[in-house]
Amino acid sequence: MKCLIIGSGRFIAPKLIEELVYAKHEVAILDQNPPPESVADRVTHIFGDKGSLAFYRDECLEFKPDIAVHLSANNGEEASAFLEVFQGQVAQTVVTSNTNVYLAHARLKGTEPGASLAVPINEESPLRNLGIGNEEQGDKLDVEKIMGNSKDPCTILRLPPVYGPNDFLRRFYPLLIRMIDDRPFVLLGASQASWRWTHAFVDDVAHAVALSVLNPGEKHRIYNVGEAKTPTMKERLEHLGTVFGWDGRVKVVSSVDLPDYLKTPGDFSQDMLIDSSRIRHDLGYKELGDYYDGLAESVEWYRDNPPADMVGKTFNYSAEDAVVAREVRD
Repeated sequence: MKCLIIGSGRFIAPKLIEELVYAKHEVAILDQNPPPESVADRVTHIFGDKGSLAFYRDECLEFKPDIAVHLSANNGEEASAFLEVFQGQVAQTVVTSNTNVYLAHARLKGTEPGASLAVPINEESPLRNLGIGNEEQGDKLDVEKIMGNSKDPCTILRLPPVYGPNDFLRRFYPLLIRMIDDRPFVLLGASQASWRWTHAFVDDVAHAVALSVLNPGEKHRIYNVGEAKTPTMKERLEHLGTVFGWDGRVKVVSSVDLPDYLKTPGDFSQDMLIDSSRIRHDLGYKELGDYYDGLAESVEWYRDNPPADMVGKTFNYSAEDAVVAREVRD
């Protein structure tokens, strides 16, 4: 089988490429980043920008892929360009989406107010009616609508926040900064302490994509991807502290007592607890390794690769000390 992969050359793609190559399949990647060194001599690299996919049409089709995978189609235009190149040219496509397509995400963000929805969220749960909002680029719901009209079978993978080495968003860094600064405590608002938000380690996400490639479907299908067990926010912070080697503790306080810069908007009565049982049943998906090992690998990378806007940044922790001091007095 021949698989052509588009995008995410530094994050999800490397592990995906390795898994497919080691399974004796031919692989090409269209991305500005090269394939992983471990298998570089066995991978066709089309140096290009996924935003100009039509320009590379001939090179892509010259590879004669059986399956085309788009790891970073972020809006309707990119999904349409993907279809224009590969529709009718491949037996199947695989596209990554996002769990923020669900109505529960709109409840959390307050973009579509209403009562909290039941969890866990499965593939049949209601989707958003409105756009994602200005704080996030693109809308995977548009991607899903376009790919749903494909004449070729398409597998859509709804991903939660993905963490791990080379995560360009540095998702866990804001949670780690106080541990890096050797603070004795991290403040957490009571409304968030028991909130659950499903995540996934990058190697496990790559494996989910690989299984979708290696087990092609005969029609359109949608799968949620996510960790088997989702901790609460307080537990997640404690897990990060454990693998970091931090001796402090997570201090839960009234949300109104938090300093303004620590307050996160959102209705945290709405969990984002994702049900991934369908892909586990249909494709035999399961995590590749131990949760804490993946977390430790991630923490090490985040610690060594801070966001550019936080390099050398210092914090005035007096406001946080004052919150704890008031609690002691009370």
